[in-house]
Amino acid sequence: MKSPVFAFPVLENPAPNLSICDAEKIAEQWVDSPKNIKYLASERDQNFYIESSNNERFVLKIANSKESFNTLDFQNKALKHLSNNSELSLPRVKCNLSGSDIVAVKMHNQKFLVRLVSFVDGKPLGDINSPKNIQKLYSNMGSFLGSLGKGLKNFKHSSSKHKLLWDMSHTHLLYELLPFIKNKHNKSMAHKALLYFTDHVEKPLAKLRTQVIHNDMNSDNVILVSSGSSEVAGMIDFGDMVEAPLINDLAVAAAYQTAAMNDIFKGTSSLLSGYHQAYPLLPKELDLLPGLIMNRVAMSAIICEWRAIDHPDNQEYILGGIQRMWKTLEALLKSDLEGVSTTLKNNLTPVVD
Repeated sequence: MKSPVFAFPVLENPAPNLSICDAEKIAEQWVDSPKNIKYLASERDQNFYIESSNNERFVLKIANSKESFNTLDFQNKALKHLSNNSELSLPRVKCNLSGSDIVAVKMHNQKFLVRLVSFVDGKPLGDINSPKNIQKLYSNMGSFLGSLGKGLKNFKHSSSKHKLLWDMSHTHLLYELLPFIKNKHNKSMAHKALLYFTDHVEKPLAKLRTQVIHNDMNSDNVILVSSGSSEVAGMIDFGDMVEAPLINDLAVAAAYQTAAMNDIFKGTSSLLSGYHQAYPLLPKELDLLPGLIMNRVAMSAIICEWRAIDHPDNQEYILGGIQRMWKTLEALLKSDLEGVSTTLKNNLTPVVD
């Protein structure tokens, strides 16, 4: 099977594989006597939970060896901007004892760029089997994401347009990944979804407003106050952040919740309502929302199928939830997406100035 023509080294290169002892040694550049170090699940990087001697909690982030300094600086600068321009609970960038927030570390004949950020307290939504008051939760998630977008509205960085396969502006590249899908029915569905994007979404999307967005509000990145709460305590993982059409941010969140609810309207309506109240969307953006949701579902399935073949040692993590995504895509392909857009707009409460 031919490799794709495009190159995304960070996705193709194996994730770091450092030990707890390695992490402890690195963490000493930030905190005295790091303790209770644990592995955290990650895809293309490697993350460790650590505590300081005075019980402060952090995440040590070991970047993929192919990740650029400028991309990590973009993420750090965005988090610092948000800490100064919003009251949202987010990871806070910590400088090491020498005053640097990105440090180059050489271990096992490889060089890694390392950062430390604060740990966001709460319970990940992905760890909760049956969230209570689901529509209230989705409304709160939408409001949080809208506030996050609003906080990033005026943020600029020279690397904000870095090339990222998870950016829906690069959907056309996914045609090259179709041969990596083994199941013929799934491959056919993926091709139909890509054609829909090409025919109905790509050109109008290019005309919409853009800004820096989080681009990955999935259940593992949403932190709730507690297991029984519908209140969002914070959000984590800014690794897919990019400058892109604003509506993409909501579409990503809605794609994951559409899969969770097995229904595009139930998975989107409350998210949209909360987002729109915090950061009003335009009619042309809402017109494209259902098509973008389907595109993100297809994108998740396609990229994961490709990466699972490329990284067999990490297949279990990469393919988590893949069957649900294929099932969701099948349902979306049978949906009246224009009708969904009309219904969502008709049910949207007008924003009061």
